[in-house]
Amino acid sequence: MRYVLIAGTAILVLALSTIVILHSAAVDVWLYAQLARSATSGPTPQLSGPQELSVLLCGTGSPLPDKSRAGPCTLIAAGSHLYLVDAGLDSARNLILWHMPLERIDAIFITHFHSDHIAELGELRLQTWVAGRKKPLTVIGPPGVEQVVAGFNQAYGLDAGYRTAHHGADFLPPSAVSLVPVPIAVDEDRTATALVSNGLTVTAIRVRHDPATPAYGYRFDYQGRSVVVSGDTAPSENLARAAKNADVLVHEALSPELVGILHDAALQAGRLRAAKILHDIPGYHTSPIHAAQIANEAHARLLVLTHLLPPVPNGIAERAFLRGIDAVRPNSVVLGHDGLVVHLPGHTGAIEQTYLD
Repeated sequence: MRYVLIAGTAILVLALSTIVILHSAAVDVWLYAQLARSATSGPTPQLSGPQELSVLLCGTGSPLPDKSRAGPCTLIAAGSHLYLVDAGLDSARNLILWHMPLERIDAIFITHFHSDHIAELGELRLQTWVAGRKKPLTVIGPPGVEQVVAGFNQAYGLDAGYRTAHHGADFLPPSAVSLVPVPIAVDEDRTATALVSNGLTVTAIRVRHDPATPAYGYRFDYQGRSVVVSGDTAPSENLARAAKNADVLVHEALSPELVGILHDAALQAGRLRAAKILHDIPGYHTSPIHAAQIANEAHARLLVLTHLLPPVPNGIAERAFLRGIDAVRPNSVVLGHDGLVVHLPGHTGAIEQTYLD
């Protein structure tokens, strides 16, 4: 019994000592230092090789709040060059957390000027500059992009001046900070070349999102591979034509059934303004089933759904969101999540999927 008491006392003393140590300031600082090393030493993701086209979903959400999804944003990697389609809320945060080399973003393509697609333009202006961007950042979009870009440049102008004064002009050159708008005009039911650079061709596609008009999708062609990003749109024959034989179609999706359930719940709760909005939005979006039909018509090899309305917080909601799609397209459909990467090695038929943590 004496040995049991001695052993028990020793264990108690050891436990108490451990508690005291773990609650000491020195240990707190040491633990934080380990976390800091881990956070800052993570490798830069290699999204694409020299002959590869890749897609990263940096935001798959919508204006409705969703803790697990940033606002609409898709990153396209063509070799070593990076491009963004839209700049939704918290998309810049995701890119930073994933250690993306923001200084390598060559241009941002804007599909239309709803707030959820442009919310992070100012933050991306700042963060790409702080990361080392050495020239102004091009923003390509429909006519009206000049007004949007001018507003963000003005709103963030004082901030840029403070930062250059603090860190020095050699580190944060004022000549590099600004966004530069490039408007692209596209007639209804037509397409137009938006960019040709470093072996990449980007085509702007007129889509249907009235009254937010003009609204565009974009097609990226590189090394024999292709990705189409729909932007916000009702079902669009022009998009289906422009997406012909694409490897990947990243298409927005709204479930009318689930939005209807939210609408009825809002009415019952007396939230009449929310109910009004939920009543109005299905008409200028595309259901998952219609997105699948468009992918089939285009002969797109992989359909990735994004800009998910309403939020789908768990597996049950995801199944409800996709209900009926199997009857139209039983395979090659992915419900997008932030961090999904689709790799398309050049001049092959391979489609590979991974996730960033």
